[in-house]
Amino acid sequence: MIQELTELISYPFVQRMLIAGFLASVVGGVIGTYVVVNRVVVMSGGIAHIAFGGIGLAYLLQDKLNWGWMDPMIGAVIFALASGAIFSSDFLRSRVRQDSSVGVLWVIGMATGILFLNLVDKTSTTVQEPTSILFGNILLIEKFDLYVFAGLTLGILLIVFIFFRDFKILTFDEEFAKISGLSTGGLNLLLFSLIALTVVILIKVVGVILVIAMLTIPPAISSLFSNKLSTTMVLAVIVGLVGSFLGIFSSLLFDTPPGPMIVLWLGGMFLPAFAFGRKFG
Repeated sequence: MIQELTELISYPFVQRMLIAGFLASVVGGVIGTYVVVNRVVVMSGGIAHIAFGGIGLAYLLQDKLNWGWMDPMIGAVIFALASGAIFSSDFLRSRVRQDSSVGVLWVIGMATGILFLNLVDKTSTTVQEPTSILFGNILLIEKFDLYVFAGLTLGILLIVFIFFRDFKILTFDEEFAKISGLSTGGLNLLLFSLIALTVVILIKVVGVILVIAMLTIPPAISSLFSNKLSTTMVLAVIVGLVGSFLGIFSSLLFDTPPGPMIVLWLGGMFLPAFAFGRKFG
């Protein structure tokens, strides 16, 4: 078994998978902690499914207008950031229940993505299989993708470091944040923008449907052992790394899809943590 794993690591595509899993676990653990603590899991799932519409639009523009520069991840970023801005808007929250707005935009994003992909030439070699988009295919990650992911991850972590205190106040007491003179609207917009960018990274690793798992399971596990925000983030990153690496190696050894395997390992880790976390935490 050890020899097989050593041989696998020697392949460049496996190295890219592991680096992508590392980056996804780091950013997912940090931003996922905010998602869980702020109870915006459903909104994060909505952002992921709305981003699917941007992916479909990018493929359509590539096919019909020959916009080769329009990478699907660019479309995903645009749609994800737009949806994050909408969900953080006080204007929307004052007029429509949040769960209703998420539900409406969620299904519109999915329907738009399916429609756009259906309009693309079926013989096009640039379009991924819909299942790869929905459930991820970390095997297809290229070196350029890793550079983009690394840049996004470093940028997200830097912003979190700079605004850590403000985000912490906003997370635990929004009224106190307003009294303290913090721009809660601006902070909410910034936080949802970070969630949107994190979602785009995770889509490439586990797909649209399974993004919620990587955003929520590691922080949910770590929160069972710590009530301190920074400690919860660190533990969430560690849990994400373990689940990602186990999922990647399991998928290679047993020839199964990597995304679902990562999620299943994380889900398996949650069960004992749920049983013993509060006892020892």
